[in-house]
Amino acid sequence: MTWIKICGTTNERDADIAIRAGANALGFVMAESQRQVTDTAAYSIGTIVPKGVETIGVFVNESIEILVQTSRFCKFSGVQLHGDEDASYIAEVREQLPGVKVVKATNLDGLANTLEARPDAWLIDSGRGSQRGGTGKTFAWREAQPMIKKLREPVIIAGGLNAENVQDALEILRPWGVDVVSGVESYPGRKHPGLVTQFIDAVRQFDSHINAIKIARKGQRQ
Repeated sequence: MTWIKICGTTNERDADIAIRAGANALGFVMAESQRQVTDTAAYSIGTIVPKGVETIGVFVNESIEILVQTSRFCKFSGVQLHGDEDASYIAEVREQLPGVKVVKATNLDGLANTLEARPDAWLIDSGRGSQRGGTGKTFAWREAQPMIKKLREPVIIAGGLNAENVQDALEILRPWGVDVVSGVESYPGRKHPGLVTQFIDAVRQFDSHINAIKIARKGQRQ
């Protein structure tokens, strides 16, 4: 089953919408952004998140000290590094936050230069320059396919995903997970209930389709 993260969560209403729709994880942007939340807000929202739903703090070139302090306070189950963090930075995070998932975000151009980082998962986004994510733009999925297939770690795809195109992205890239922000918003920082539900339903429909194909093939071999 595809892992689904609804990122840019800014309030309890939006968290509840995503949880009820079946999201596997909620993302909290701790870096400067239209969707940035304070550590107090992230902690408060996190209190309504049930066990089994992950909470991921998104950071950009943050100091280790502040990232660790914030993650512990907010009780994040994972951190997403959206800056220039390298292998030594990730190793330090792992040492200070044992058991916390480390996701390294990058675009295709930067992927080749960060392969030694070895995070728990990669997030491939379409961000450019100072806008690290939430651009609402897709990247070249077919061009990315060969490189993504070579990665040893699980891959999460992001960038311009919505209910209309996510099944195409899943068909081409077959990632471990998907991450969405602007594709399920009414406006930056405010989730649209219908779009959240439609997005998650589209992913689960694809999962069901792939599972049905696997069962049919297994039956043919018997």
